[in-house]
Amino acid sequence: MFKKIISYIKNFYSPNPDYSSPHGVLYKRILNSSYERRFYEKIMVPDTLDGRFDLIILHIFIIIKIFKNSSEENKNFTQKLFDIFMLEVESSYREMGISDQSFSKKMKVVIESFYGRTKMYDLNFDNKNEFINCLVRNIWPEDAPKEIFASELYDFVIQKVNKYSNKSIGEILELSVDGF
Repeated sequence: MFKKIISYIKNFYSPNPDYSSPHGVLYKRILNSSYERRFYEKIMVPDTLDGRFDLIILHIFIIIKIFKNSSEENKNFTQKLFDIFMLEVESSYREMGISDQSFSKKMKVVIESFYGRTKMYDLNFDNKNEFINCLVRNIWPEDAPKEIFASELYDFVIQKVNKYSNKSIGEILELSVDGF
């Protein structure tokens, strides 16, 4: 009993995410998937901090989408996945030397970007053209021939949503063992 309490307190106050938890394991798989070269070489996502950030958000959106109208357990899982993402962003900003004065402003932008993107992806999920437009606005610079690439990225999202829909957390972890 005391071990559980100590573990809970340690996790609550620790800035380090628990990557051995189911949401931690899936987050690591999402990171690995979002770092795959095909996104940057074939689909021409900019291989920048912003490009990687957008791909991670898109991967997390897939989980949000499949658990949207689901049980509280699944919604809590999604929240914990988001929490790990935010801890990772915070840690990255700290490593980059972002000062305390500008840190809260940067984190506010991250949160607004996350919720803005996932909201628009969700609202336009059933309309391929509008979803592609969202991807184009968020991911590629203005001078890139992005519609072709955005269509491929849209297909990736649809494929993953179909693969993981109506699956439990355990089944998703099992299906994603060789990659998200």
